Amino acid sequence: MKIYFAGPLFTPYVRKFISEQAKILRAHGIDPFVPHEGFNADIQPERVEALVKQGALRRQDIGDPYDPDRVMELVRRGKLSRELLGLPVVTPQIVFERDMVGVTTANAVVALLDGTQVDDGTACEIGIFYGLMRTDPTKKGIIGYVTDNRSLRQAERGFGQNLFTLGVIEEVGRITDDFEAVIAQLKVWDAELKSS
Repeated sequence: MKIYFAGPLFTPYVRKFISEQAKILRAHGIDPFVPHEGFNADIQPERVEALVKQGALRRQDIGDPYDPDRVMELVRRGKLSRELLGLPVVTPQIVFERDMVGVTTANAVVALLDGTQVDDGTACEIGIFYGLMRTDPTKKGIIGYVTDNRSLRQAERGFGQNLFTLGVIEEVGRITDDFEAVIAQLKVWDAELKSS
């Protein structure tokens, strides 16, 4: 089963958290598309090693062996240029095209809903997937995942989510604060896909 893992990817903590959750999904035989990981795949190990030898990168800054997440964090912080790594400039078109492939090829969406409101990109991805579900039976559902205490205190009132977004998710899935429940639901949907 392929899933699209949506969430606000603007801090290293959230990116790391989503990547860790994605590893758990992979261990359960679920194939997550994680938007920020796609950009790490473009880093060529040979290029990184050449930059270390040239003194443009320090081994202690990137790990040994190098960690693509740490290298991309240097890029995000302006400590290393995409050009030095041989990477293309990131444009809205590139982000849209990559993420759209992830959304359209997924069988389900897991959306991290932490924060005081749903991230606008995450809400857009939820809406696109919901639209695809209306005509494609291989699109099984959307799970909202919440870990934010502000939302958890409002669990009985829809986790404090925007009511329209909440309605979309509840129409085709659910919101939970339990990652084991996320995995269990994805496995149910995977079994449905395999049986049809």
